[in-house]
This record gives sequence, C-alpha cells and structure tokens, in this order.
Amino acid sequence: MTRRSAFFLTLLVQILTVQAIYAQSPACTYERCALRFQLGFFSERLVQGAAATPVARLGLFAPNIQPLATAGDSTRAHYQAFRTLQNRGGTLTLVGTIAAVATGLVLASHLRSSSNNPPAAVWWLAGAGLTFEIVGVTQVRQARDQLNQAVWFYNGSLKAVQ
Repeated sequence: MTRRSAFFLTLLVQILTVQAIYAQSPACTYERCALRFQLGFFSERLVQGAAATPVARLGLFAPNIQPLATAGDSTRAHYQAFRTLQNRGGTLTLVGTIAAVATGLVLASHLRSSSNNPPAAVWWLAGAGLTFEIVGVTQVRQARDQLNQAVWFYNGSLKAVQ
C-alpha cells in the first residue's frame, strides 16, 4: 500500500467516524430534536422540536438541560460555561437585590426617626448592592450568549445527520 492510498484510507475512516459522532440517533431528526427558545408571560423556556416539547425553564439559576449536557464537545463546553456564568450571575444578582432591600429598609427607618442623616454604612451598603447587581447582570448576559452558542452547535450537529 502506497503512502497516498494509506492517507486516503485514514481520511475516509476519520470522515466516517465524525459522521457517526454527529448522528445523535437515527430517530432524532432536526424537526424532532432541534432546540429553540419560547417566550411566555414573565418566563422563558427552552423547547425541543416542532411540537415545542418543554426541555427547561430558564430562570435565575441554570437548569439541567439534558440534550446539551450529553451532546458533542463544543456544545458541552458552551453549556458548561453557561451553567457557571448563570449560577454566578444569579447569586450576585440575588445578593445585590438583598442589599438593595436592606438599604431601603434602613433608609425608611431613618426617615421615620428624628435623624435625617443616615450613617455612612448605609451608602456603602447601597454601593455594594449596586455593584453586585451590575456584575451579576453582566454575568447573566454572558451566560445567555454561551447558551445561545450551545444551542447553535447542538442544532448544527442535527443538520449533519440529514
């Protein structure tokens, strides 16, 4: 066997292997398995296929999205980045919201009392809360971008099956 024929045989085996990896399952067509976002009233879900079968509800923390967790390497990498960023961003946003509520309660109590000037700690608490909110929202936006890319790679792998 010449070097050229060995090269082409190796290339053929690699192509067939890649196609087998992309084939999620013979019954999993693009129409049945593709993921998309569906907006609801004050909610957003990830649904699958033309029948819009619910897969996950998106909220403050990252849900477990089984099709993305078990997909190819690129999809899983973006999905894991989404989970990390979403959980971190959700936590920071929650802490910022708690700090904002605490600031409001302290300010309200000072307004009811005879003291018109709240202590400096209240302003530090307000600043910290705002900082947590801004960083948290930024993390959540980055998480959404990672989720969009994971869905894009997942759906792209389904097109390769057809």
